[in-house]
Amino acid sequence: MELCALSLPLLPDQPISTKLWGTAGFLASLSLVYSAVSFRWERARRAIHENTEPAKYQNMLSSWSFSAAIVLPFRLAALVIVVAALAEWPARNVIRQAQAYRYVYSTAATLTAAAAAHWCITRPVPFPLMLPAAVLAYLALGLAGVVLAMRAIGQRTEAIAFLRPTTHANEMATICIAIGTIALLHSPLPAFAWLSLPATIALQRHAVRTDLRAVKAAAARPMNTEAWLLIAREVIAACPVGAVIRVDTADVAAVSYLARVKAGCDAIGMVGESGLAVLLTDCPGPNADALAIRLRSMLHRQGIPAQVAVAAKPRDGQSLDDLLAVSEAELIARVAATRLARSDSPEA
Repeated sequence: MELCALSLPLLPDQPISTKLWGTAGFLASLSLVYSAVSFRWERARRAIHENTEPAKYQNMLSSWSFSAAIVLPFRLAALVIVVAALAEWPARNVIRQAQAYRYVYSTAATLTAAAAAHWCITRPVPFPLMLPAAVLAYLALGLAGVVLAMRAIGQRTEAIAFLRPTTHANEMATICIAIGTIALLHSPLPAFAWLSLPATIALQRHAVRTDLRAVKAAAARPMNTEAWLLIAREVIAACPVGAVIRVDTADVAAVSYLARVKAGCDAIGMVGESGLAVLLTDCPGPNADALAIRLRSMLHRQGIPAQVAVAAKPRDGQSLDDLLAVSEAELIARVAATRLARSDSPEA
């Protein structure tokens, strides 16, 4: 399939004018800017699904891939798609998702889908009638290409998940953005097609928020350390503010109280063998401090001898490693202070 996709741009195509080169450069620049701006958020979105649903790893580049397939000669459209794919690779390069062959076959599937959409739109039929056919061809060929490649390398479970309609909700939204982009490119004001950029960024942010809420809803008990660290590292890097609350106990009862901590989108996880942690997204430092106080009170009333520490971005650092180090230092200090207070008490 990859060889067939790569050979498609070699087929006979219409002449390329200066205007078409300009349109191709415009669409490619939008995808490049999108990848640069959304880099951290896209990594966070993929990290969230690393241990949940692999089928939702699709990118948001159909906003310009489909547009290019419709308004450009296929050779130029293929160039736009390849440039966009290369720019998006660093965001996709999350742990265990970085195998190059997976991106090669997904890009090949996009090229094949774009070729099908381009073929539909170049038929001698009125444009409004062929656009729905181009959409269906783009979605069907793209889906078939990826599913067949997955099955060929033994990823049967992922292929089955890819067939669910809900998997393609984000892609359908980007197709709608692409249709708007096409309409603007054919309007008297084609420069306004840049509006597809903020629209796609807003869609991506919405997807990340939705995914985080799903993780929170599923976190009735702590997820494993590896999964939590992967999600927390990318989410903290993406969010301008965030926090981590640490508790130095693995008591099952403490887990239930951690689950009651409500603040934005939070995902509960376990750090180490004897400690718990909760990730708070979009949670400023003062809010996180208030939540830590509330949690200390809850644990104290239930007689659970646990210390609670908090670290927030940007107050205590910029990365998850910074926040874990600061919260660990606070935990150690609180444990030492508690022991000192007990040794100084009259009963001791």
